[in-house]
Amino acid sequence: MHRPVPPVPKPGFFRNPYLQILLTVLLTAAAQILLKLGADASAGDDSAASWLGVAELRSGWTWLGIFACVASFGGWLYALRFIPLGIAFSLTNAVHIFVPLGAWLILGERINLLRGTGIAVIIVGVVFLAQSVAVAEEKL
Repeated sequence: MHRPVPPVPKPGFFRNPYLQILLTVLLTAAAQILLKLGADASAGDDSAASWLGVAELRSGWTWLGIFACVASFGGWLYALRFIPLGIAFSLTNAVHIFVPLGAWLILGERINLLRGTGIAVIIVGVVFLAQSVAVAEEKL
């Protein structure tokens, strides 16, 4: 079965699908941290609204997190037009680097040796994947 050739993005820095993947990763990580801040804002609320996650909607952090999720979704859809899903999805694993680092920097969460080792393994994997993509694109 012949697979169709994906379209080529128009020239321009912001239209680079790999830049969009990076922005998707950063926005997704930011969204997770913002949603955590929004959830923490209602920590003392034991109402049914809090249990259902509705009370968190009173927090500006939650709304910023929702906005970041929607923005990341737009970049993700754009990138998928030009990058095979397997590669794009694998590159998004960089979110597993930025969420713990952001939680450490912003929320004061700890990164123990095991988690740090896992982050290092993910960095190596993303670098190897990025290198293989670069080599494959040079051949085109």
